[in-house]
Amino acid sequence: MRRDRLRTLLTDHAVIHESVVLSSGKRSAYYVDARQVLLDPEGAALAGALAWEALAPTGPRAVGGLTLGADPLVCAASAAAWAAGERVTGFFVRKESKKHGLQQWIEGPFIEEGTPVAVIDDVLTSGGSLAVAIEKARQAGGVVVAALVVIDREEGGRAVIEEILGDAPLFALYSARELLNG
Repeated sequence: MRRDRLRTLLTDHAVIHESVVLSSGKRSAYYVDARQVLLDPEGAALAGALAWEALAPTGPRAVGGLTLGADPLVCAASAAAWAAGERVTGFFVRKESKKHGLQQWIEGPFIEEGTPVAVIDDVLTSGGSLAVAIEKARQAGGVVVAALVVIDREEGGRAVIEEILGDAPLFALYSARELLNG
């Protein structure tokens, strides 16, 4: 029921049917602005619960991703883990390191060396954003045990990320086909 409701919210409020240029540089006949749903309290609760349900068996102690796309889902998944009795902190990966202070790439109560982490994002197209987040989490000492996206656009990103992840699983709550074909 939660999955059906979130799919309805995404279809009704996040899928925009118009020609756009994606961050990958490719042109598409549709755009998915998942933040329209992930920043809504109902959408956040649903997405967080579904994300945590998928990620929990992999045992992450932190969840994070590249800012800005991952930010709402990071917070929602961490809150859902807390509601399920688990302390799973969130972290954000900057698009560039800070130019002052500690010049960090990672923001949040990150992790100690060897901490299991899950890297998440809203939409997977080419895999670029998720790949950067995985790389930076590993450089900071995290052991990436899983990755998760809300929507896989099914445009080649899955293969890229699965290769980077190795044995760790990649979860997608929905495929673009599921959202576009109702």
